[in-house]
Amino acid sequence: MYTQRFKLLFVPIFLSLLFGSTSFNDIHAQDETEEMSSLRIVGEAKRLPSEIIADRDDNRDINGNLTAGLRIISDLTGLTFRSNNGIHKVQQLPGYNLLYLSTNERVVSIYKDGYPPFQLVLNDEGISLEAGQVWEIQVTGDQKSTLEPVQFNISPENSTLFIDGEEYQVDGTVFDTELTTGDHFLQIRKDRHEFIDDSISVSADRVNTFRYTLDQINPVTVLINSTPAGASIYLNDEPGARGVTPLRVNIYPGNLKIRLTYPGYSNVEDELEFTGANRELSYNLQRYIGYLTVNTTPEDATILIDDQPQSNRENIELVPGAHILEVRSSGFDPVRRTVDITQGDSLVENVTLGQITGNLFVIAQQENAEFTLRKDGQVEQEWVGSKTFRDLPVGNYELTAELLNFDTQTRNFELQRNDDREISIDLTQIQGRGSLTINSVFPDAEVQLKGPGYSRSFDKTPVQLPSLRFGKYQISIEKDGFNDVNKEIQVNSLSQEVTFVDEFQPRSKGRAILRSVIPGAAFPGVGHGYLGKGGRGFLYFLAGGGAIAYSIKSYLDYNNSYKKYETALELYNNASSGADFEQLRTDYRGHYATANDALDQLKVGITAYFAVKGVEIVDLLLQKSNKKKLENAKIEFNAKNNGLSMRVNF
Repeated sequence: MYTQRFKLLFVPIFLSLLFGSTSFNDIHAQDETEEMSSLRIVGEAKRLPSEIIADRDDNRDINGNLTAGLRIISDLTGLTFRSNNGIHKVQQLPGYNLLYLSTNERVVSIYKDGYPPFQLVLNDEGISLEAGQVWEIQVTGDQKSTLEPVQFNISPENSTLFIDGEEYQVDGTVFDTELTTGDHFLQIRKDRHEFIDDSISVSADRVNTFRYTLDQINPVTVLINSTPAGASIYLNDEPGARGVTPLRVNIYPGNLKIRLTYPGYSNVEDELEFTGANRELSYNLQRYIGYLTVNTTPEDATILIDDQPQSNRENIELVPGAHILEVRSSGFDPVRRTVDITQGDSLVENVTLGQITGNLFVIAQQENAEFTLRKDGQVEQEWVGSKTFRDLPVGNYELTAELLNFDTQTRNFELQRNDDREISIDLTQIQGRGSLTINSVFPDAEVQLKGPGYSRSFDKTPVQLPSLRFGKYQISIEKDGFNDVNKEIQVNSLSQEVTFVDEFQPRSKGRAILRSVIPGAAFPGVGHGYLGKGGRGFLYFLAGGGAIAYSIKSYLDYNNSYKKYETALELYNNASSGADFEQLRTDYRGHYATANDALDQLKVGITAYFAVKGVEIVDLLLQKSNKKKLENAKIEFNAKNNGLSMRVNF
């Protein structure tokens, strides 16, 4: 019984010994996990516009696309990284790690001993990766540690030591300091020696002494290219440029800084670990330019940018940054403003200038005087009598005053800002008489002359008038078959001659036919009269009038006979017994026959009328154009005047 009880007690003890260690270890690990500090983000992510990923083959992802950069700053060392699409490469630089990522990357995992993995979701932090752009974010975490003494022995002497990105200058070959327990990232630099990057672990359980020797190296000849060529090359922190691309230079392997500058293009800055394996470095420069379009009122205003006149108004190429835009125009207040242009920007500026004005008061002593105001040779206003102009644009003006039988006056003046310019015009009257000769290419043209206190008609040319009062006169000339000519002249000299030649325009046959058909529907001959064929038109008028008169007479006869027929028929139908029915029948039949004869005569008259109209229209179509008549008249006129055609146009 004792043995059996002992066995029963031994089973749980045995099971506990067999499986208990695993359970206790799991519990212990879980407690450690709960006590582990977490990684966290400090502040907000920001894009670094001054930093770009160089457009080189070794900076492209597996798909051949240029990568984006993610700079992770941390006071922790020993960080490692993973991503869904794979990290193209990682540069461990003083104080930060630079990750080269595909632009479609969304999550980066960060690992650190003593911390649970941290998932950095880029969209949650406002990070949008684009080719060539660099973003920066800071990561930290709380970790318990102690300070321990550490000694570094470095050869050759006077090297530069970076501990977790912090720089220390080693005086001699020994450097003593204190570091927290845990992992630290070291970088040891010495010009013309191989660089050393290393991770060390500082422990409280041992003496922390570390020894390093940097081997001397030789420079490597490298060809530096750029598109476009001619970019200035700056290496590391050298004060001046080495030259322009393409250029071969000697470079020592190690950390290398390259900066390329070219007017109108973005600077290219590249930091790389130069191993000497790549003997050619090529860069594509992006145009560093923005575009500005300036719309101005007035449209002909002058545009200056940074005090330089511009010939174009659309898509003016400018280096990104602040520029001074100035718009000027004569008679307007200039506008000067600052515009900010960004790379690739297409900015539109609308500028409206304020016009500089003054006031003008024109006083006419003769109330019917005619005025013309010109500015820079262009007519601005025309009016009669006194007038006031408010807010008239400043500038140089010419004011002309005219009046019949008065001397013309012209005043030139400059209207300035806020001027109240008053100009009084008193014209001097002209007293006198002159002679006028009116000549025409057609001697039989009818002339009518009207002027101040004068009106008279003449049936032939030339018309010679030896004494006419000075003033304005209206001349009207009529010639059969030609449009009437009207001219206005000013008689203000002792002798003048006015000759009309090319002013005569022959009337068209088309209009003559239209006049014959529509206005001349009652009587033919109107179209011929319009073309100046009065004799032929009169014949058609007689023929057409006769046909109309015959038609009217026939219609009246028909109407009279038909009424008699109706009366006789009614007597016949209402006759009583004993009446002479035979005589009544003979009467109404006789009147009916007379009415039919009159109707036939009416048809003949109407047919004759339309025949006359048809012959008239055909005759109009066959008539010669008056253009030939005008040409012959010109030849005779020129011959009469010894081959010279004297013509004055007003």
